[in-house]
Order: sequence, then C-alpha cells, then structure tokens
Amino acid sequence: MNPAEILPLVTERLTLRPVDIRDAAAIHRFRGDPASTRYLSHGPLTVDANRERLEEVVALRAASTSQWFNYGWAITLRSSGEIVGDARTWNSTVLDASGVLSPGKHPFQHAALGYILHPDHHHRGYGREAAAALVNWLFAERGISTVVARAYEPNTASIKLLRSLGFTQDPAVPTDQDTAGKGYPMLMFHLDSPRHSPA
Repeated sequence: MNPAEILPLVTERLTLRPVDIRDAAAIHRFRGDPASTRYLSHGPLTVDANRERLEEVVALRAASTSQWFNYGWAITLRSSGEIVGDARTWNSTVLDASGVLSPGKHPFQHAALGYILHPDHHHRGYGREAAAALVNWLFAERGISTVVARAYEPNTASIKLLRSLGFTQDPAVPTDQDTAGKGYPMLMFHLDSPRHSPA
C-alpha cells in the first residue's frame, strides 16, 4: 500500500478517515468559529483560508512516506457520516525540493497529535474516543515510540482528555515563546508506547 493511502479507523461510535477537499464546508463550520478556534494555533478561518489549509493537509498526506508523514483525519459519526471534528497526526511538516516530506522538528519515532471538535458535539466523549484511536494507530501501525501533544493552559477539557489517556505533562512553553500569539502558557504532554516504555 502507498504510505499516503491510509485506511479509516473505526471505533464504537466514530469513523476517522482521511480528510478530502470536499469536506471543506463541513470543516469550516468549526474551523471558522471563534469559540472552536480559541485554543488553536490559528484564529477563525475564512472560507478561502479554510480551503487553502485543507488543500495543504491533503497535499501533505499525498507526500507522506513510510518514515515521514502528516495525515489529516475527518472525525465522523458512524450513525450518520456527519463530520463532527478533525484531527492531525504528523512527524513532519517539511516538504523538500522534490515535494517529499523530510525530517522536521520531531525526534525520530516521535509524532504529534492534534484535534478539534465542533462545540455542538462536546461533552459526549467523542474527542477522547478519536484521540485514543489515533494514539493506538500511531503506536501499532506507524511504529511510533512517543506521541506528543500540547494544550493551552486554560483549555482544561483538552488537558483532562490527554491525562485520561495517560499523557504526562512536560515543562510548559512560556507565553512569550508561543508563535501563535494566543497569550496563554502552552502545556506540553507526551505518551510513550507500551512497547518502548522504560522497564
């Protein structure tokens, strides 16, 4: 299988599948919402900016290899197919001159996790269900040893979710070092694969 071609992940209530440019309108419902993007690295996106972002996500997936990857996921309800959020799993965001993903900021065998849910679907456990599936996929299918994630200090829901999955907090990034300029301390977290954890 081409490394860029990944199969959907199916959980009890959700299907996580690769995002597609046709998902732009559904994703804009939350990526364009001020409340949804309050703790993201970007503010509310316009229709055009959202589409440009999605085109980049799709291009990064197409450029992914067995070693370096960047995948965007649509979080959908199994019962209806409705997109209720999206997620990213990546270990690189760097395209080389030939258009192939190359080593980025993350150490070898580390990968990052990010996620967002539409506010209408908060407090139902969907975020934890999706994040758990992606963490398991990173460990089992991509051979990742450590998953890293981050959350702004006021984002207590995301912090609670990460801790419930076993993530451990690392030193925080001071406010003045946050490149997104949100004005909050950035908390860093990591979770080691059971197969790679120290004895």
